Amino acid sequence: MTPDEINRYIGLEWAAGARGPSAYDCWGLLRQVQAEHFQIEIPDVPEFGDVARDLYRERVESRSWEIAPAPFHGAGVLLRGGNEPHVGIWLECEGGGVLHSMERIGVIWSPRAALRLLGFSRLTFYKFNV
Repeated sequence: MTPDEINRYIGLEWAAGARGPSAYDCWGLLRQVQAEHFQIEIPDVPEFGDVARDLYRERVESRSWEIAPAPFHGAGVLLRGGNEPHVGIWLECEGGGVLHSMERIGVIWSPRAALRLLGFSRLTFYKFNV
């Protein structure tokens, strides 16, 4: 993804369950960017909870989703800072950062240094094997 492609998403609204094109929740944005820019299809989940946990467990156990030791362009990112999971996409633009959609904020680009300020102290990177 280029900066121009990233800018196409910046500022779009956040809405629970939104799958675009004018609003996304974090999972919807992850799915859209992976499909459109990296040709990776990620299953939809209606909300985080049991369905998402079951999908995550199944994909990790089958090794179709693998934890990556370091970020790379297009990696899925699980951002943790509290009890609620949040996801985004790591992009190697402007020194690297995460494109993600946050409640009450919308779609934003966060350089790595800013993620801690947003409350995300733990990052896990994922490779999606197709």
